[in-house]
Amino acid sequence: MSKRSSRISLLAPVATQIATGAGVVTYVWRHPANSGQRMRALVRALRYQARSRLLRRRAVAQLGERSRLWVDLHRTSASMVMYANPPDLLEMLVWRRELGAGGLFIDVGANVGTYTLWAAELGAEVIALEPAEDTFGLLQENIALNGYQVTAVRAAAGDHCGTARFTSDLDAANCLAADGPVRADLTTIDSLVGDRHVTGMKVDVEGFEIDVLRGCARALGERRIGLIQLEWNEKSTAAVGADRRPVAQLLAECGYLLYRPDPTGGLVPVADPGFGADVFARPALEAARP
Repeated sequence: MSKRSSRISLLAPVATQIATGAGVVTYVWRHPANSGQRMRALVRALRYQARSRLLRRRAVAQLGERSRLWVDLHRTSASMVMYANPPDLLEMLVWRRELGAGGLFIDVGANVGTYTLWAAELGAEVIALEPAEDTFGLLQENIALNGYQVTAVRAAAGDHCGTARFTSDLDAANCLAADGPVRADLTTIDSLVGDRHVTGMKVDVEGFEIDVLRGCARALGERRIGLIQLEWNEKSTAAVGADRRPVAQLLAECGYLLYRPDPTGGLVPVADPGFGADVFARPALEAARP
């Protein structure tokens, strides 16, 4: 290897870190949750990066008004909380409007527990599902850190009960995979909730949302799930070989309409949503009446 090639090889990791740092700065500065406190948010993010990289120490981020969450370097979902509170501003404002004491919230694909803690702080009863062993451990740590009474279930939600192959060591990108290195328990939402009414459910399962909905066909048919948040990006193409139209059709057949949040967390109807931001679904008013 020439000296020039060797120098380029040594500089490559540095260039990558600089690019990553620039991306973090841009994200923090532009995030709407940091409006009015951008410089403070930027200092917090840079301090976290320095502490984690130089001292190899974990950090704790505030979520909502009083919740806290452990943040480890390279854990995407947790880092997002450090960079902005709340990280999914519009979507989490919806839940602030919709959830309250006594309601049941199901967090499907809970990861380290951002939505779980958000819902618990709002007073909801929470059932959180996360199949990845390492991530489930972090979820439990965050629940314990706040002293919330949350039912944490180490399982994936699907269209049947049993077991399935699952990826590992991919943080928020873990998902079902036929050739996955680990085996995970698989459950259905119908078997999990029985005849109970579900105030809200968040589903983030890397493109396999259609399987989760098929596993709560009875609850959907009886319109016992009041509001559903669904990831609506291109990942379904790789996961199940389809866009989001089958999901929209299944929900429509069960009497659900689709929405996206406005800047205040209100829900605006969307007739034919394309790939993009998360979509919410709730029963049409006529269908929801007894």
